[in-house]
Amino acid sequence: MKKSMKNYILIFFDTILFANAMVFLSINVVIPSFLTDLGSSTFIIGLASAIVSIGTFVTQPVFAQLAMNLPLKHKTFARILITQRIIFILYVIFIPFFTRISFQTSIIAFLIFWGIFNMFVGSYSPFFMSIFSKIIDNDKRGRLVGYSGAIGNIIALGAASLVGTFLKDFIFPYNYMWIFGIGTFLLLLDGILFLLVKEPPEPVEKGKISYLQYIKAVPKAIKESPGFARAVLGNSFIVVSNISLSYYTLYAIRNYQAGPTQIAAFTSISVILNTLGNTVFGGLADRHGHRKVLKWAAIFGTIAMLVIVGIPGLYAVYIAFAFSTLCNSGYFISSGVNIVQNSPEGRVPIYISINTLITLVVSSLLTMLSGIVIDKFSFLPVFILTGISAILGVILFSQNKWIGIRKKQFSKGQ
Repeated sequence: MKKSMKNYILIFFDTILFANAMVFLSINVVIPSFLTDLGSSTFIIGLASAIVSIGTFVTQPVFAQLAMNLPLKHKTFARILITQRIIFILYVIFIPFFTRISFQTSIIAFLIFWGIFNMFVGSYSPFFMSIFSKIIDNDKRGRLVGYSGAIGNIIALGAASLVGTFLKDFIFPYNYMWIFGIGTFLLLLDGILFLLVKEPPEPVEKGKISYLQYIKAVPKAIKESPGFARAVLGNSFIVVSNISLSYYTLYAIRNYQAGPTQIAAFTSISVILNTLGNTVFGGLADRHGHRKVLKWAAIFGTIAMLVIVGIPGLYAVYIAFAFSTLCNSGYFISSGVNIVQNSPEGRVPIYISINTLITLVVSSLLTMLSGIVIDKFSFLPVFILTGISAILGVILFSQNKWIGIRKKQFSKGQ
């Protein structure tokens, strides 16, 4: 089998496994439901979502430097993923034990292990996008991610149904132990795939980058690469618009007394719309460019805000969630590749890392703030904020005056 075909198949199954795993570990559906059953406040639920960003932010410089210094990255990446997932499986096994002590202990234990899990997430962008850009041809990337994501989400319909079955038919907390356990096991299989990738080596300039140097590299990258700066700004707008995804489930529970069946419906909607979005956006990206996909993602984020703010009822929540899911799907397909296309050659890991750093800081701060706003006021200000951000994304990605990057390298150590 040719190396290119083998790599294509491995990335294809990587996307499928990841899509199904995240149905069971959904930060937008399953985790808010789990924390709500433990009696968590809105702030804690928002904190759990923000931890995804915080954990990634803390480790980004470490993993970016590691990726930059490795001519071959796939085996190191696989070891990182396998370690991450084994640690979380240990937590899953002890969920009943923590719950028997007290719900408060269970909440604290979850936040600790969730934080550890997401510190490893800092490796995802610099490692995966570097490997992906080397082993998959540019004109095949959108369709590969889109079609594999679509098939993964079709299969995930069964996973969504299984989540609903566990929530309804298994007693707490064993229902969540099974849900989290299956999701983590799928992620473990996903990590093993990267051991099999055939990756070509690349020349590297080995050096150490301190946190201070890393932070200093941010304004330099933005100044020297205007296209990159606009891509990061646009990504930030869409990331903020997607904050609402963390709260639709909670909004339905509090305002419309949604039960396990209604919660499971969110998962099904997510799977169906991600399938549609991945299929359409994947082809659109390869034919018309990734900026066009990001523009449509922002449009769908805007529609979601108009629906959730303007129409009352549980079905309106479902519709808004569907449009937000399409927004997130477009972002998933094109945000990373758009950054790669606006990054200097040889500096992709650090540029990907800088994009992740900025978007995560914006996302984590506003997610935590939104939890406080919801507790003290209501969901409305948060939904309006996400909608305004989506509108700004539409404006930015609609502009034609995108300035190309300068293929100018940083000097060593900067």
